[in-house]
Amino acid sequence: MRRGETISHAPRAVFRYHATLEETLQISGVAFGGAGVGRLSDGRVAFVPFVIPGERAVVRITKAKKSYVNAELVSLLERSPRRESPACEVFGICGGCAYQHMDYALQLEWKTKQVAEALQRLGGMGDVEVRPTQPSPLPLGYRNRLSVHVSKGQVGFHHRNSHKLVEISQCPLGSESVNRELASFLSNPPSRDGRYTLREPRTSVGFSQVNDGAAEILAAVVREALGTGGITLVDAYCGAGFFAKRLLDIFEFVIGIEWSAAAIRAARDTATERESYRDGEVESHLESVLHGKSGVSLLLDPPAEGLSEPVIEIIRKFTPQIVVYVSCNPATLARDLKRLSGKYDLEYVQPIDMFPQTAEIEAVAKLRLR
Repeated sequence: MRRGETISHAPRAVFRYHATLEETLQISGVAFGGAGVGRLSDGRVAFVPFVIPGERAVVRITKAKKSYVNAELVSLLERSPRRESPACEVFGICGGCAYQHMDYALQLEWKTKQVAEALQRLGGMGDVEVRPTQPSPLPLGYRNRLSVHVSKGQVGFHHRNSHKLVEISQCPLGSESVNRELASFLSNPPSRDGRYTLREPRTSVGFSQVNDGAAEILAAVVREALGTGGITLVDAYCGAGFFAKRLLDIFEFVIGIEWSAAAIRAARDTATERESYRDGEVESHLESVLHGKSGVSLLLDPPAEGLSEPVIEIIRKFTPQIVVYVSCNPATLARDLKRLSGKYDLEYVQPIDMFPQTAEIEAVAKLRLR
């Protein structure tokens, strides 16, 4: 078989030749998680990292199942004009980024499609308006903190396929300030193994957004979804009050719920008389907060696993007029929206690119009570 160009940024192990496990593939899409999608000659779906729709590639099968295979890129026979040289020397080895080989506009296009696909495939919502993904102001250099690992004197990020460490000298996703912290850390690493977070000096400890510019876009999208506001905003999974404090001007009162005691202390430190923050699981407080109230808007920003069944049942029972759901996982977002669909109409979903170059997607869904 004639070989095309190799992709020098992919892991060296990708290029081992196993003739019985190689096949030529036409790439037709990109799945959530970053892998390109194509079909083998036997009809099975193949998932291949670091390829772009429209490319024709030789791939090596690494894991085979009845209906799909995982594969690694061996070489390109046809190259997409939207392929770019990665900014990072360990891209394809480090597990942090999935899309540095794509131009940024293409990353946004596929993130929009991935949200729409999740809503249709997992939520049964094929006619929902999914707006184009809003870009980050900075596609690189946006992170205000990075977590690095130390093991037996080695400092780095985790390998994309294991917990082995990939040694680094800098990270293109980190801000200049964070990379200065990283350089200092590398010159004098701690003797104790573990995970260490390097932050810009102004960045607070505890949950906070890692991309300042995109975070303000996210806040503006949430504000738009809440419209003119109202009497009470219940901010579930409120953290240190990122949204709540930005929305005080359009609500008479804000109630936040958060499991992290440290985040609640931070929220209370700057609270006005129109703010109340409750420490504990959302399941423990949401019913009492919603009971007997009218004109309530509910803001949800759960972790990646989405909403628990008790939270879904409380929402269905007390039916706040407006529900705005901020999600970092299109799959659990689709699942939860389906569970709420009997009571609510989904008006639109707005993705925001909080984490350029990675497979992560943030999205805001607006629901209105029927």
